[in-house]
Amino acid sequence: MSIYLRILKGPGTGQVLPVPAGQPVTLGRSAQASYAFDDPLLSRKHCAIESRGDLCRIVDLQSRNGTYVNGQRVGAVLIQNGDRIKIGNMILEVSPVGTTSAPEQGFTGGRPSAAPPDVVPGQVNGFDPHLIDGFEILEQREVTSFGVTYLARQLLMDRTVILKTIEVGPETDEKVLRRFKREAKTGGRLTHPHIVELYDVNEQEGILYIVTEYVDGMNLGKVLDERNGTPLPAKVTLGLMSQIADALAYAHENQIVHRDVRPHNILIRKGDHAGKLQGFTLAKNLARAGLSVITADGESLGTPYYMPPEQVRSAKTADERSDVYSWGATLYHCLSGKLPLEARSYGEFIDKVFSEDPPRLKQLVPSCPDILDDLLARTMKRSPDDRPRSMDDVLTELQPVLSSLG
Repeated sequence: MSIYLRILKGPGTGQVLPVPAGQPVTLGRSAQASYAFDDPLLSRKHCAIESRGDLCRIVDLQSRNGTYVNGQRVGAVLIQNGDRIKIGNMILEVSPVGTTSAPEQGFTGGRPSAAPPDVVPGQVNGFDPHLIDGFEILEQREVTSFGVTYLARQLLMDRTVILKTIEVGPETDEKVLRRFKREAKTGGRLTHPHIVELYDVNEQEGILYIVTEYVDGMNLGKVLDERNGTPLPAKVTLGLMSQIADALAYAHENQIVHRDVRPHNILIRKGDHAGKLQGFTLAKNLARAGLSVITADGESLGTPYYMPPEQVRSAKTADERSDVYSWGATLYHCLSGKLPLEARSYGEFIDKVFSEDPPRLKQLVPSCPDILDDLLARTMKRSPDDRPRSMDDVLTELQPVLSSLG
């Protein structure tokens, strides 16, 4: 569900900001924010808002003056139509698509037609094509809580790449930053046909940037959003997820745990429909470096609805069996069209993840083979000791199902 944020007070009063479904946006003073405003009470990256499915969430990014929803200071909370958000000197109101007359507010087709007077020029509509030396930025692809992702041309290698920029604040310790670059490079040096390759991690004038392989294709998370609860075809999905399982098994053999396996981190390449897993070690290393990640109120790294209990409790305790759980939760969502533990709020999810097992897949998809139903149920056991020990074990048990589908 896409939404709009109508500015009721403060810089840009009367303007409407779109929050596209499945694409987080950030608000703040920084040029790296999706929407940047000249408001001295805003932090550089003040808050992030993300809409997925029927849920929309706002997360305070450890701002100095706080984020308020309906008068209450929040860390991370679901928001809905009519809620009022206060950040700095600004008040914004949440409106779903269809209830706001976007063209009258300066937007056409859900895209900004002109930056509001107090919005930093170029941050809503444009970007500097020469932001990083040696690269020509072709287009902005995504805005996350910790930076902006671009499609770019790496001039020396004459190849198209994905360029992720992360703003480094003055509070970031230089030693910690060096460790981040070292660990990110180590964690990213994985060569596997179903892992997105990391090319480089570097820094230029306060902007940390990560260069990865460009995969021309679809994002599994967006595919699920577009299908709006309709399951994916079993044969294609199992083939895709067996490739991701093989990628995880390879990473685990190299003592690397992903910690954020979810549909958004799985790409499907055009043509051969091969699966490619992205996001290795990024969130963990960003947090250890003291850089901004969407975490608040004790929320663990990554997207919670695919996380096992031990990782929700503390990201530090995640191991290979945590990836097994997240892989199973992702496959479950693909085959059933539903999240393993559906919840109306983050708090409700927390209650469920520590006390409930997901419904058996066979309850939702009666045609599901017993062997697959049993495997998925065990991958998502609350105790890591009750899950398959490794992704290699998962692949072994998955093989008869793949064979039966031809």
